[in-house]
Amino acid sequence: MEWPRYIPTLTDGVITLRALEPSDVDDVLETASDPASEAFTTVPSPYTRQDAVEFVETNAAKVWPGFEVAIADVDDRLVGTCGLRIRDEDSGVTEIGYMVAPRARGQGIATRATRLLVEYSWTIGAARVALDAFATNTASRTVALRCGFVEEGTLRSAHLGNGGIRHDVVVHGLLPTDPRQLGT
Repeated sequence: MEWPRYIPTLTDGVITLRALEPSDVDDVLETASDPASEAFTTVPSPYTRQDAVEFVETNAAKVWPGFEVAIADVDDRLVGTCGLRIRDEDSGVTEIGYMVAPRARGQGIATRATRLLVEYSWTIGAARVALDAFATNTASRTVALRCGFVEEGTLRSAHLGNGGIRHDVVVHGLLPTDPRQLGT
């Protein structure tokens, strides 16, 4: 796999995935401090402005072993974050994760971002893309299916989330030979 040396900028004309910037801090704070974000991710809880500052500063240029980027709308305002990570370098497996701002949910933002990261994965030589979601996170599981991922199974009580709550994790996988999904 040919991992990037710099954070790529990817767009579909509706959203743009770009490097995080200091001006994104307040929108990162809004996104990560939302109860749904805290329930379905491992962001600190409660999530503070300092957490958002550290997230932006740490991830603004970091590319290895993965990168986190802003999902920006047509006005270049952050409407979420997403990331692409190496899950298994030797076998060429990447993994996608995302978090969408409450004000932007239900608009296909995560689906668009996931499709961009999937296509990018193929260009850098990935053999497989993984997307895992808590079993109770219906929205994320729907995104995976809309993007053509195959639900491969459930890992019971596999993740310790915020508040010490154990979660079942649904494993999704996508191969370059799988059919492409169209639409949002």
